Formats: sequence, structure tokens, C-alpha cells
Amino acid sequence: MGRRKGAFAGFIVGLLMVPGSIGLHAWNEYRTIHRTRGLKEAQRDVVSISPDERSHEHEGKLVHLSGESDTDEILKDAEFAVSENAVHLRRTVEMYQWTEDEDDDDGRKSYSYGMEWVEGRVNSDSFNQRAGHENPVPKFESVSSSAKRVDVGVYRLNNKLRDQMQSWHPVVFGESAIAQARPEDAEQFTTYDNVFYWSATLPDPGSPKVGDLKISFDHVKPGEVSFVARLAGETFETYRTSNGEPIERLYDGILSSEDVFTNLKTENAVLAWVLRGLGLILSVIGVLLLFSPIQKLFSWIPFVGDITGGLFFVAALLIGGAISLTTISVAWIAVRPLMAIGLLAAVAISFFLLSKLGKKPEAESVTVVTDDMLVK
Repeated sequence: MGRRKGAFAGFIVGLLMVPGSIGLHAWNEYRTIHRTRGLKEAQRDVVSISPDERSHEHEGKLVHLSGESDTDEILKDAEFAVSENAVHLRRTVEMYQWTEDEDDDDGRKSYSYGMEWVEGRVNSDSFNQRAGHENPVPKFESVSSSAKRVDVGVYRLNNKLRDQMQSWHPVVFGESAIAQARPEDAEQFTTYDNVFYWSATLPDPGSPKVGDLKISFDHVKPGEVSFVARLAGETFETYRTSNGEPIERLYDGILSSEDVFTNLKTENAVLAWVLRGLGLILSVIGVLLLFSPIQKLFSWIPFVGDITGGLFFVAALLIGGAISLTTISVAWIAVRPLMAIGLLAAVAISFFLLSKLGKKPEAESVTVVTDDMLVK
């Protein structure tokens, strides 16, 4: 009964996953082409400006700018007396705690428990076996802060561009840092590998206990940046192309506008292939789940069950791949009809030529003249 229910549930999930993969493929191909067109237009219209003087004539236009970022703000973590002249400052807290793994074997669920370092708190109240696997509430939590103003020459970055500065580096502190920062409970701390280690009892990094904490700090310092965005007075906004594509992207380092758009195009292509791969996986798994009721009929037979399982997997791979490729082709017809039709025509011609080459030429009829025929 449990196996039949599991197979039926898998069949229902498959019915949802296959259309879902088709929808994902169709949306991704439309998104990819839409983004490609927007980037092509934006690269044609972008104007490079200097960070040293205001460019009033390019107000409201898409601009490219490279320069040294700067901020006067000192970001502080008051609980640990950590302060840095930085764009971003974050505290990361990991707790040694219980985790639960669930295993499903033909509808029979089993649970296993282990202890790992995990940021935040795993909710042990939802564990199948809560007794003996309780996770405490951590004494400290992860927090972060950002400078309110970051300048590049005479311009000010808006928050979206500022938040794209992600060149993180650890904050380095000495062994005496914790004694200076938290003298009231310094005995519960120790330092190693640039980490504050806290325990409710005597801290021992070599033998962690449930509830022990590892506390580390990272920051992003001001540095060279390059970006494209819409110029809006002394700051910037998201630029919209004629087809509505948003353009507002910052990279570390000094990059030309060509380099910035090369990176943007690469990001678009990588995302397209990632989503294509995800769509293919959804399609194959969905088809495999549709086969699950039939597969269950043979799964109890030794050797035969293994063979049919392998055959169903190959069939799911072929059918799922066909579904993905067909959807991608149809989506290309919708967004680039001339190119798609040309490609399909080229494929059809190729198959036609291959079929012609594959045929054996028919033997031509030859009249053989014999001596008897000559005599007659």
C-alpha cells in the first residue's frame, strides 16, 4: 500500500514538473533574447564620463564611470568593539548544533542526526525526534551594516550600486582583542584563526559542544570600481532600455564600457545555460516520475526490476531531452522567427541530404551480348 501511494504521489508530482519545465524553458528563452536586445541597445547608447566633474549634458542618460570609491564613515560592531572605515561590515555567527537528515525508502521514512557548524539556529522543534536533539538560542547573531554615503569622485553611489561592492576581506584582530572588547565575559572566549570562539563553559575549539559559537568579521574597503547606470544629478538610478531591460551594474576594478558590457553579456549567457540545465533536469525527473507506477510493478522482481529501472531512466532522459529541445526551439520561433525558421530549414535540408546519401544507388540495367545472339 505504501509503495502504491508513493508511486501515485510521484506520478502527480511528475504531472506538475513536466509542464513546469516547459514553462521555465519558454520563459528563459524569452528572457535571454529580451535581455540580449536590451544590452545591445544599451551598449550602443552608453556614454563614458569622468568622475572628476559633473556631466550635466548627460543627465538622464546611460553613463559609464570608473574611479576610486571613498567613504568617511566608520562602521562599528558595538558588542565586540570592532570598527572599520569600510563600505560594508558584517559579523558572521556559526553555532555548533544538531541537524536532521530524512531518508525516504519507498515511503518508509527514517531520520538521522548529527552535529554541524551552521549559521543561525536550526529549528530543532520541528525535528521528528526532539528529545536529546535540542538546539539552544545563540547568544549572538549575525549582523551587518553599510556606509550611508560612498562617493566616486564628485558623484555619490546609490544604495543599489553600493550594495554590489562585494570584495569581502576578513577583519584581522589580535589575541588580546576579546579581552579589550568584552572584559565582563572574556573567560568564555578564546581566539584562533582570526575567529572569536565562545562557549557557555570553558571554550575548547578542538572539542566543540552544542551551543558553542564561532564569530568572524569581514569588511569591504573602498577601492576602484566601474559601473553603468542612469545619471540622476549627483547620483545614479536604474536605466531602462526601450524594451524595459534594467541596466545598473557595478564591478570591482577599472573597466572600460566594453569590458562592463562583456561581463553583462556573460552573466546573461551563464544564467541562460543554468536555467536550461535546470529545465532539463525538471523535465527528465518529471517524466521518470510519470513512469513510477509502471516501474513499481517490476521493482519487486530481482534483476528484472534493475533492468526496467535502467530502461525507464534512459527513456526519461530521451523524452525529457526531447521536450526541452522542442520547447526551446518553439520559444526561439516566438522571439526570433526568421532565425529560428532558417535554423529549422537548415536542419531539414541536412536530414534530407543525409537520407539521400544513405540510400544505395539502384543497379543500372546492362545488356550482355552473347555469341548466340551474334549468330542469330
